[in-house]
Amino acid sequence: MAKAIQPDDMTRYIEELFNITLHPTSVTWSNYKERYQILSATDSLPDLFATLTLSSTDNNDSATFTDMIETGSIRALPKDLSAYPALCNVLESISFTQYGDGQYYAIPRISFLDPVLGSTDAAMIVRRDWMDNLGLQDPENLDEFVALMAAFANNDPDGNGFDDTIGYNVNFLNALGKWVILGIAPECNVYTWVEEDGRFVPSWTTEAFRDVVSTYSLLYSTGGLDPEFYSKSPNNVMEDFASGKLGALEYKSSPNALLELKDKWDKLNDLPFEDCVDILPIFPAPDGVRYSNSSSIFWSESYLSSSVDDAKAERILALLEFLLSEEGQKMCHYGLEGTDYIEKDGQYQCLLEVQDENLITILTRKYPSLALFSGIATWGGGWDDFEINEMNDLRYGHFNTILARESAIWSRDNTIQIERPYDFLLFPKEATDQFSTSQAMDIFIKCIIGKEDALAQWDKALEDMREQGLDAYIHRQNVLFNAQSAAHMRTHRAAPPAP
Repeated sequence: MAKAIQPDDMTRYIEELFNITLHPTSVTWSNYKERYQILSATDSLPDLFATLTLSSTDNNDSATFTDMIETGSIRALPKDLSAYPALCNVLESISFTQYGDGQYYAIPRISFLDPVLGSTDAAMIVRRDWMDNLGLQDPENLDEFVALMAAFANNDPDGNGFDDTIGYNVNFLNALGKWVILGIAPECNVYTWVEEDGRFVPSWTTEAFRDVVSTYSLLYSTGGLDPEFYSKSPNNVMEDFASGKLGALEYKSSPNALLELKDKWDKLNDLPFEDCVDILPIFPAPDGVRYSNSSSIFWSESYLSSSVDDAKAERILALLEFLLSEEGQKMCHYGLEGTDYIEKDGQYQCLLEVQDENLITILTRKYPSLALFSGIATWGGGWDDFEINEMNDLRYGHFNTILARESAIWSRDNTIQIERPYDFLLFPKEATDQFSTSQAMDIFIKCIIGKEDALAQWDKALEDMREQGLDAYIHRQNVLFNAQSAAHMRTHRAAPPAP
């Protein structure tokens, strides 16, 4: 979009509809946090920008939220949001994200409003054909899962006579165990904070997390976990699976995620994706219960720069309201009505020629701005995206839609979703280098791959962190949260009933 000489037709449609002019600014996944810090320091932030703060599991990311407010980099939303009912509904569902002054600053980028669909953020994509070749069934406990991953790595599951296969890896290192840990210590699966004995503590400080350390050390020592898991990029891991090297990929199970994986597969693999790939059902945790992942309704947030005046803020919020609406979602999913699709009696018909490509690829090529419009307000969806119909077949592929739907329904009907204290999780923590999630993850990885006993290393690392003030840091975050919660309750206390 930023490289285009002229705005595409979707941009022109939006600009005319809202009487605005859009000037896109490019950032990348690898530098967006640092890029926004530089832009903030030079008073040149975009009017509207998205970054990861409150919804991050890392304390230092959430501390950025407070920092942007205190330094005056961003502005508050108007107090009267009645003109934006869809946006208002989203904000009211997470009213605890209001800052201490009672105002909203963060605009959530919605993932899934239905909590059940949050389970699709943690899935294990598996080579079902390899399992069949080895005569192995779905694992019903942790030991069977470890054995399955070791078999993928060591027992020539592709039958080519070479030692060239890998057991299990995760597409993004910070999500290591997001699915696996559900069967070990469920609340720990995203390395966030949990409630324990009346206070909140990082999940990695709990006794239950020691079982996670032991399991991953075992997975690594048996060869089931990719020996190079800690050094591979997300793209490398995806290509390992797509090219036929990796047997199990910890990933997501939404139709769009499966589409991304299948696109890589079709470029690197001659075998039919639908004949080889499946999604494993989660095995029971030690208490005998099958758990599924729980995610916040939003991942990352959009912000208004402090340079935005009230008139411009009104236009920005009107645009976001449109993108959250049914009309805006149809545009993001199907293109421009009358040009790319028509609707009749609630049914949608594609007007574009779709042959060997999917509709999402075609629309993104035709409208580079679609990447912005489909993500700045919401980039998730609802059960409509999991429905088996002609448009979803064109968008995601028939097999991907079926697989994603069956997995989501199985999870809904057979698992208990993890409960998380989102009011605390979305509360901005103090910045810390010593006790951040990323620091704990680095230590965790060193324990997995270290030559010494993993649990002994982990216990020693936690002991060192406690000597450096970990418990005091945890106590301060609880005190700060309780103070903010009390202030929030005073602000929202209902009027007393009439006598």
